[in-house]
Order: sequence, then structure tokens, then C-alpha cells
Amino acid sequence: MSNKTDEIRDDEIRIIGKNGKQTDQGGRKWLWISLGAVAVVAVVLVLVLSLSGRKSTGKEAEVVPELFDPVPVVEQPSESESEKKAWLGDYSDETTPYTEHIQRTINDINLDIYIPHNARPSLLLGVPDPSDSRIIFANQAADVRADNGKINGAYVLAGKPLAWGLSKKGYVAVIDGEVTVGVADNSPLFEKATETGGYFFRQYALVDNGVLVENAPKNKAVRKAICDRAGEIMVVMSESKESFHDFAQALVDLQVDNAVYLVASISHGFYRDRDGEFQMIYERGQIRYPNENYILWTVE
Repeated sequence: MSNKTDEIRDDEIRIIGKNGKQTDQGGRKWLWISLGAVAVVAVVLVLVLSLSGRKSTGKEAEVVPELFDPVPVVEQPSESESEKKAWLGDYSDETTPYTEHIQRTINDINLDIYIPHNARPSLLLGVPDPSDSRIIFANQAADVRADNGKINGAYVLAGKPLAWGLSKKGYVAVIDGEVTVGVADNSPLFEKATETGGYFFRQYALVDNGVLVENAPKNKAVRKAICDRAGEIMVVMSESKESFHDFAQALVDLQVDNAVYLVASISHGFYRDRDGEFQMIYERGQIRYPNENYILWTVE
């Protein structure tokens, strides 16, 4: 009958001494050595992983904003509009009153761009005289109603209100010789124009702060607009018949900030170039109607 101390289980390791007797002392010694080696390896691995996580890449770790702990946004100083966009016109001549004519093709739409220089803007009720050399640019401005011949929408002429109403949200104000093109249901510039002897009219809005404005009419026609591009005022016309949408999109892609429609199709318009030569854009049509009105730039 064997001694129970001589039995060796499957999960037990025993060291046999020189005298043939089993001993646990050596086993314990190797067990502690093994455990120590494992601990050393574990510590080394932890250090390696820690160092690799801290390895410099030249950049700080990205901070991810949390819903309830947002990262503060540092506002950068804004550039002026003229710095963000190079003006289209040539302003080297600061004395000659004339209209600069530039041509561009945007989205396969040929555009004629007219930029008046060194002249004062205003509105005119009636038809301008093409032989008047003081006029360097003129084009029809506000629409006239077909039913009663009145100007469609608010209209101020040299401080005198001639029409009221919000038929269209686009507006053009001329106050102290400065043109403002914008979009609003109610604009304080209507009242300011009446108080300062200025000018004001309404038309379809085409571009509002760089965003295309959709309009209900879906027909195609030669389109015209007065535009503000980074503070540079210009009149832009399409050479071909275009929809409101396509024309407005071309203005957006031209980087126009705000644009308001002008009486279009083949409405009457003309200008004078740098040499003072008269240039007809469109002859006046055969239809005559009351309250025909124009936006024009003249030499004071």
C-alpha cells in the first residue's frame, strides 16, 4: 500500500532529492523566480506602452468637443470684403467719369458687367436723354404695373415717396451717393431715403448674402441685375435668355453678395466708355407707358 505523500497529482510538480525523497523547497524557489520574471516582463510592457503613447508627434492630441463640455471657439479677425475678393473693375483712373464694360462666362452663360466710375447714382422718373453727356450709365429700374401703370412696390424719388407696398423683397437704396443692395421685408432705408432726399425702389431679390433666391416666374428672358460684390456696385446682364434660377446661380458663382433684379428683357439702357463714346445697350422699345423710371449714374 503506497503512502499518500508519494502520490503525484496531474496538476502538481515535485522535485525529487538526491536521496530519492520528494522536496518542495526547490520547486518553491523556481516558482518565485518564474513569478518574478513574469512581473518584470509586465512592468517593461507597461512602460513601453506608456512611452509609445507619449511619443511626441509635434502636435498635441486632438481635443474632441463634448456635448456638455464644449471647446471654446476662438474667433479669428475677419477680413474686409475687399480683401476677401479682388474687385473686378479697374480703379487706376480716379477722375474720368465712365462705365467699364467687362465680359465673363459663368456656367455657359455669357455675362456683360457694367461698372460705373467717378459718377453719382440716382433714380429718374421719365426717360433719360441719350445726348446728355453727363449720363455715363442708365437702365430701367422698377417695374410698372400693367393694370394701372403705377410703380410696383415702394419707390422714393429725391426724398419724395411715390409708391408704397411690399410686392418684392429686394430693394435698392441710394443715400448720400452710396448704393445699398439688399433683401428685407421692411427696410429702414425707405424712411432714411425720405428724410435725406435719397432714392429707393423694390424689385425681385436674386441673391441674398451669397445665397440664391428662388422666384416664382419660370419664363426665360434677357436678365439684368444690380449687384453688390464685396462693396463693388455693378450692373450685370445676360446676353441670352435665361431663367431666374440660372441667372441667379451665375451671379452666385460670380461671388456676388447681393443682387436685385432690374427691368429686363430688352429694356432701354446705354452708357459712355472711357473715351466718352456713347454706347447703346438696348434701344428703347415701342411701348410707351407712364412712370417709366431709370437708375443712372451722372457727372455732378
